[in-house]
Amino acid sequence: MQNNRDRSSGLNILCIDGGGVLGLSPLIILQEIMHRAAAAKSGGMIHPYEYFDVIAGTGTGGISACMLGRLRMPIKKAILEYATLAKDVFQDTKLTGTTMYKSTKLQVALKGMVREATGDEGEMMNERREHTASKTIVFAMAEHDLDASLPVLFRSYTVIENPSPDCTISEALQATMAHPDLFRSIIILESSVPQSFVGGELGCSNPIVHVLSEIERI
Repeated sequence: MQNNRDRSSGLNILCIDGGGVLGLSPLIILQEIMHRAAAAKSGGMIHPYEYFDVIAGTGTGGISACMLGRLRMPIKKAILEYATLAKDVFQDTKLTGTTMYKSTKLQVALKGMVREATGDEGEMMNERREHTASKTIVFAMAEHDLDASLPVLFRSYTVIENPSPDCTISEALQATMAHPDLFRSIIILESSVPQSFVGGELGCSNPIVHVLSEIERI
C-alpha cells in the first residue's frame, strides 16, 4: 500500500460493522473522532478519506464506508445522506412477500446518492487508479456459497488474486444490504456469468479479520 502520506507510525483503518437500524450511530461517533483529530493537529477539519488508509464496512456499515471512502463525502454530508436514504428506504414496509422492504426503493436511493456525489449513477466501484489516498472495501456474500462463510470483497482498487466483481457502486451497496429478511438478493454479471449476492452481515457482520487479511495482500 502506497500513498503520499507518512506511514512510519502504521496504517489508519476504519471498519464499520453492520448496524441495522442503528447504522447512523457509527457516523455520529466518527464525527467526534474527526473533530478531535483535527484539534490535535491544530488545523481545519480532516475528512475520513484523508485520515484513513482503508475504510471498510458491511451492511449499513458498507454504505457508510463507501460514502466516506469511495465517494469522499465529508462526515457531515455522509450523516445527512444516510438519514435521507434511511427515510426513503426504511420508512414503509411491504405488505406482501418474503422481504420487509422494497429493493427497488433501495436501488433508486443508492443510484441517486451516487449520481449526486459523482455526476454518474453508473459510476464503477473500482476507481482503476494505481494509487489512491484511501481504499474502500464493501463486503457481501455469494448466495451459492453461504456455508463457506467467506465474504466477497467489493473493492475500490484492483487486485490480481481473487478480484472483485466488476460492478457499479450502487450494485456493490445493494449486495452488502441484501439481507434476506430485508431485501432480495442482487444478481451481478461477472464475466457474462450471473452471480447472486446477499448481505454481508450474514457471514461477516464484523469484517475486521477479513480487512486485516486484505491489508497484508496490498
